[in-house]
Amino acid sequence: MSEQALKRRLSEVLAPDDRIFDSGRCAEYSEDICGGDHIAAGIVRPRDIAALRHVVQAATGLGYAIIPRGSGHSYTGGVVPDRPDCLIVDITGLDRIADIDTVNRRVQVEAGCTWAALFEELGAHGLRTPFFGPLSGYRATIGGTLSQGAAFFGSAMHGYSARSVAGLSVVLADGTLLRTGTGADGRPHPHPGGPDPGSLFLGDCGAFGIKAEVVLNLRNAPASETFASFEFADMESMLSAQTGLIGIDGVADCFGFDPQTHVNLARGGFEIIQGARILADVARGPGTLGSRLGRIRSLLGNGRQQVAALRYSLHLCIEGESESHAMQRLANAAECALEAGGRPIPDTIPRVTRSRPFRPIKALLGPDGERWLTVHGIFRPSDSHTAWRHLQEVMEQWAQPRSDHQVTVSFLTVTSADSVLIEPHLFWPDALGPFHRQHVTPSQLRRYRNQPARHSARACAHDLRAAFAHALQAAGAGHLQIGRYYPWWERLDPGLRAVLQSFKATIDPDGRMNPGVLLPSDPEQRG
Repeated sequence: MSEQALKRRLSEVLAPDDRIFDSGRCAEYSEDICGGDHIAAGIVRPRDIAALRHVVQAATGLGYAIIPRGSGHSYTGGVVPDRPDCLIVDITGLDRIADIDTVNRRVQVEAGCTWAALFEELGAHGLRTPFFGPLSGYRATIGGTLSQGAAFFGSAMHGYSARSVAGLSVVLADGTLLRTGTGADGRPHPHPGGPDPGSLFLGDCGAFGIKAEVVLNLRNAPASETFASFEFADMESMLSAQTGLIGIDGVADCFGFDPQTHVNLARGGFEIIQGARILADVARGPGTLGSRLGRIRSLLGNGRQQVAALRYSLHLCIEGESESHAMQRLANAAECALEAGGRPIPDTIPRVTRSRPFRPIKALLGPDGERWLTVHGIFRPSDSHTAWRHLQEVMEQWAQPRSDHQVTVSFLTVTSADSVLIEPHLFWPDALGPFHRQHVTPSQLRRYRNQPARHSARACAHDLRAAFAHALQAAGAGHLQIGRYYPWWERLDPGLRAVLQSFKATIDPDGRMNPGVLLPSDPEQRG
C-alpha cells in the first residue's frame, strides 16, 4: 500500500481541507468516548456521493480499511480504528436535504445531515419523521444514528430509528452504490416488491457499508402536545407504569429517572420543578374525561417541588390531532400511571425537553466535570423487572468499590414501541481525554481541563460497566450500538450467522469496511 498513491487519488475529488493527514487531527478522530488504540492514517470528508464512492474505491483498492464516522459519539468502539492502515471517512460533509416529497410523504436526505437540521427544515412544512432523533441530535448524524440504532424522540409511539426508514443508498467496500426501497424506476417506492436488503444495513455499525443517503417516512407534526410527569416510590412501580403505558395510544415519549439522576439535575442547576402543570386549567369535555382530569388535578398539590427530593419520576409527551384529543389520551395515560402508584408532579421536565429537542451536548461530563460512560439493555416488557433486580444485585456487590473510587451511578429508562430500554450511567472524577477536549462545551473545557487523571477510578468504572452488561444480558437484553462491545455474533442462531457470513463475504470479501465492528474481523472467527 502506498500513502502517496492514496493522497494522489484523493486529491482528484477532495479539496485540501477535506483530506487530512496531520497526526494530531488523526489522533483526535481516532477516539470515541472510551478512547482508542490506533491512529488512522488519514481523514477524508467527501462533499457528494460521487466523491464518497471514489474515496472508498481508491482506499480499499490500495489495501486501506475504511472507518465510517458521523459525530463520533460512540461508547462501544464502533467508529475507531483497529489498525493504523485505515482511512476515517467523515460523512458530515454530506448534509444536503435533497427532496421533501409532501405528496408521497417521504424525505430524501444525505446521511451526514443532523437530526436537528432535518427537524427544523421539516417543521417549516408542518412535517416530521416518526422517530425524529436521539437526545444527541444536535450533533448526531442521520446515517450514524441508523448505523448504530437509537431511541428517544417519538420512540414510545414509533419505535427505534430503523422503523422510520423507507430506503437507503449505501456505498459498499468496492465503491458500488446500492439503493434499497426503490421501485422499478429507481425512485423511492412504498412497496418495492420482493425481498429488499435495506434492513441489513440498519444497526450494522457501518460494517456492511457507508450510508450515503436516506429516505425517511414523513407524518404531519402533531396538532397538539400535552405533558405529564409522575413520581413513584420505587423503580418496580415505575416500570409497571411504563410497561402498562405501552398499550396507550398517543404516548410519543416516555422516559424515567432514578433518584441519582434528580440529584445530578439539581447539581447541574435544575433546582426546582415549578410553574408548569400536568393538565390544562379547565378540563375540556363533560362526563368521564372531566372527572378523571379533576382527580389528577387534585393530586398535583402546589406545583412546586425540589428536583433533588424526587424519588423515581416518569415523564410523558402525549400527541393528539386536537387539544381535546390529546387531553383524552392524557387521561388514559394518567389513569394507567395512577393505578401503578404514581403521584402527579409538575410536567416541567418533559415540557422543557420537547420545547427545544436538540441542544448543545453537555452530557459527556457529569454535573461536576466527572467522566461519563454508559451501557444499556433493551427488554421485553415482561423481562424489565428481572433486569432491574439483576442491576440492583450488581449495585450491592460493587457498593464498596464505588464508594472507594467515587463512582456514582444513575439510571434512565426509555419506552420504545413494545420494549423498555434500561440504561445505567456511570460518573467518576478523572482527567478529560482527547475526545472530551474536542467535544465538550467551551465552558466545560475551561472549568475541567486540568483535572488530574484517576486511573484506578477509571478501571473501576469500566469493570463495573462490564458487570452491568453481563447482568443485563443474563436478563435477556438486546442492544443498540453493538460496535466492538456487546456480544452479538456469538449469540446468533447458526443459520442466520451463516447467511450473514455469506453476505459479508460477498459485499466485502477482503474485510475492509469497519473491520472488527459488529462481527469478528478474522473470517475464520466468523465461520
